[in-house]
Amino acid sequence: MRYYFHIAEDGRFIEDEDGQEFSDEQAARKEAIEACASIARDAFVKGTVRRVELDVRKESTQVLKIVISLAIEE
Repeated sequence: MRYYFHIAEDGRFIEDEDGQEFSDEQAARKEAIEACASIARDAFVKGTVRRVELDVRKESTQVLKIVISLAIEE
């Protein structure tokens, strides 16, 4: 099954036009969590964004949405 991982960083949308093949929804979910955590970590360290969203879709149907945000209190 082909899944698409669309990314939003502070409202800037990056569409996944190619998608990736996964054997099932659990495999897609695991990869999505790892990908979103990696994207968020890199963006947060660079200081470029404070919120990363990853919208996982199977064709036009939303399967999962992951949201990671950063709050810094000084």
